[in-house]
Amino acid sequence: MRALQKVQKGKGFVEVRDVEKPVIKRDGDALIKVKAAGVCGTDLHIYDDEFAYWPPVTMGHEFSGVVEEVGRDVKNVNPGDRVVAEPHAEACMVCDLCRQGYWQICPEKRSPGWGQNGAFTDYLTMPGKLLHKIPDNLTFEAAALIEPLAVAVGYVCERVKVMAQDTVVVVGAGPVGILCAFAAKENGAGKVITLGVDADEALRFPAALELGSDRVINVMKEDAVSIISEMTNGRMADVVIEASGNEKGIQTAVSAVKKLGRLCVVGLTGKPDVRVNWDTAQKKMLDVYFNMSSNYTSWDRAIAMAANSKRDITRLVSHCESIENWESVFDDLRKGKGIKALFIPDCEKK
Repeated sequence: MRALQKVQKGKGFVEVRDVEKPVIKRDGDALIKVKAAGVCGTDLHIYDDEFAYWPPVTMGHEFSGVVEEVGRDVKNVNPGDRVVAEPHAEACMVCDLCRQGYWQICPEKRSPGWGQNGAFTDYLTMPGKLLHKIPDNLTFEAAALIEPLAVAVGYVCERVKVMAQDTVVVVGAGPVGILCAFAAKENGAGKVITLGVDADEALRFPAALELGSDRVINVMKEDAVSIISEMTNGRMADVVIEASGNEKGIQTAVSAVKKLGRLCVVGLTGKPDVRVNWDTAQKKMLDVYFNMSSNYTSWDRAIAMAANSKRDITRLVSHCESIENWESVFDDLRKGKGIKALFIPDCEKK
């Protein structure tokens, strides 16, 4: 079978290679036939040598598929089940973090796509305990978006607890930002406002509006803080979700949230230091929630949200391609000519 791999350390060194179909080696593992796999910003960072990885490794950690075979200790799924998977493989399960349920930040974790072979191929193995069954009305394309949606649901609904009629501002109109807006609206938010830049106008702003945002603001053309003040009668936002990782975005987030408001930190900056208007945050007595990856509880909530919503999260999908076309897909995503790309193994066989 063919697989898109990061083959050695350094910038670049990504190629499609022939690899052996994996086999179950541990009794707690399952073999999964991949149906769709999403390209994450992490995959682009791995290409650029800006994220930890252990080559040679098949890339891709956002996926949906069908269970083909299970080890004898797997009890929660059976062959034929349609599934998605938490990307927390190799978490040690004995450290304080794991025992509290925070597998996602276990120092031993090795996720598929960078720490072990991932989903940009036909088959992969995963621990059965990380699998979640999906309903029949959820397409494989939509299910491939459950991983980033579970991230958004965990942050928005579980950590910062967006409530009915909250005014929510999302800073950053990337896929996770748009899914945070979606999760906020599905959880009862009153007004959802998404901030972005010129590059977001053609594709991302329309998608944000279809998936739950009531208003989009291009911060390069409009004064977002003034508009938010006007929309809230000077009260400002109950919740601001910072999903850009941009220093100016972080500063805007602190300015846009109300006193005693909640600030939800989603975007990574990629920098050792950023300037933050710290005194403003303190004088507002903000509750600040830092986040990383997804929790177990957010997965079934995300699946239910996607399956039952009248809004179709596949509105985010701009590319459905074979891994053989990975270079053009990566290039389009870098240039803002796409929102979310899916690699579909069956595309190669048509």
